Amino acid sequence: MMRELKLYESGIRDYNKLLEGRKAFVTTAARGIGKSIALLFARQGAAVYFGGRNEEYVLRTERELGQIMPECRGYIIDLANAAQSEDAAQAVLRDSGGIDILVCTAGVNCHCAADAYRDEDMARLLETNYLSGLRFARAFLPGMRGRKGGSIVNISSIHSMMTQPTNLLYAGTKGAMNAAARAMALDCAADGIRVNTVCPGVVMSDVMYDETEKMDEEQKSAFIQALDRCQPLPRGQMADIANAVLFLASDMSAYITGQCILADGGTSIKAHDFHPAF
Repeated sequence: MMRELKLYESGIRDYNKLLEGRKAFVTTAARGIGKSIALLFARQGAAVYFGGRNEEYVLRTERELGQIMPECRGYIIDLANAAQSEDAAQAVLRDSGGIDILVCTAGVNCHCAADAYRDEDMARLLETNYLSGLRFARAFLPGMRGRKGGSIVNISSIHSMMTQPTNLLYAGTKGAMNAAARAMALDCAADGIRVNTVCPGVVMSDVMYDETEKMDEEQKSAFIQALDRCQPLPRGQMADIANAVLFLASDMSAYITGQCILADGGTSIKAHDFHPAF
């Protein structure tokens, strides 16, 4: 009986403070989904280090995180600049002593037709959305290997799997992120390091609210109605993505690696908006 009970309980952990004692770096967390992730991580016991371009927002988020976990620290980084990413990675390692969890949250877009993109836009999206995350992983992985464990979570997009016109550069860089995560997961599995990806659909982030505020009432109403039609579940919030990332960053997902989780409210499983008469 005791042997049978031990078999069932093997691997069960206390999930009260999922990230207690861990150190995490979130590539962009001054605002948006990244900030929601950083706040949740801190409440779950992690010391959070994070980047952001806007100094005002970085300092504000740093103060808010510091009230939860005093060790938290922000860094001014433009992830489109490779040298800044490299320098920031070394500063984070120096200040933290080593990172256990890396969350790559950067995502910028540039809408254009497939034959109308500019090389400078391609370079900016490649560096920001894709290469910056690889640079941080390259810096942090040796420490994770030495400690025989770690978790890397990429925030990709539904556009990496299914997309719309004018998203060539964005969809391409996010698709590259998905593929690289699978390869990295294989490279790192023997050292107990897991690599996974969350692909959000449309989420009502503060950035999204900023965009809708630029619309007139008719445009805003049409946008919200279209959003509600395409998502079977109610409108997604930033916390919905943060919760998915927490799961993948924590020991709750200890047997999961190399996976893409679509956190899209069911958008990807809905074929068409049929007329009610059908």
